[in-house]
Amino acid sequence: MSTTTTISNDVSRIFSKQETLTAATTLAAADSGKTFLISGTGYTVTLPAPTAGWSAKFIVAAAFSTDCVVQTPADNRDILNGGVIVNGAIVEADAVDQVTFEDGAESIGDHVNISSDGTSFYLSGNGNAASSITVGEL
Repeated sequence: MSTTTTISNDVSRIFSKQETLTAATTLAAADSGKTFLISGTGYTVTLPAPTAGWSAKFIVAAAFSTDCVVQTPADNRDILNGGVIVNGAIVEADAVDQVTFEDGAESIGDHVNISSDGTSFYLSGNGNAASSITVGEL
């Protein structure tokens, strides 16, 4: 992972926490609330164990050369639910393991939001082109 710059004060957060991802990583509970910018060669991002209130946003910031996958942890499969709008159509995630930003179909600004209630992860987002974001099993 790369360097994270956080700007805040004691009263309220002025800017959200943002981090650019360029390699495979496993997120932690402390990464909640961050916006992750996706760029570079494709890689896999593994979510932490589901924790109530945990959330993150993933945005395509630059084209990449292979798929970028965001997946649930190995001991918590089939817990990603919700859907994304891709090229105007809803792509449903019903107890799946991963969401994939597809190489060659991605557009800068494609994004997903993932949040947790402590048991499951919930997915929403938007992809510009057909097949730019897919969901599925590992």
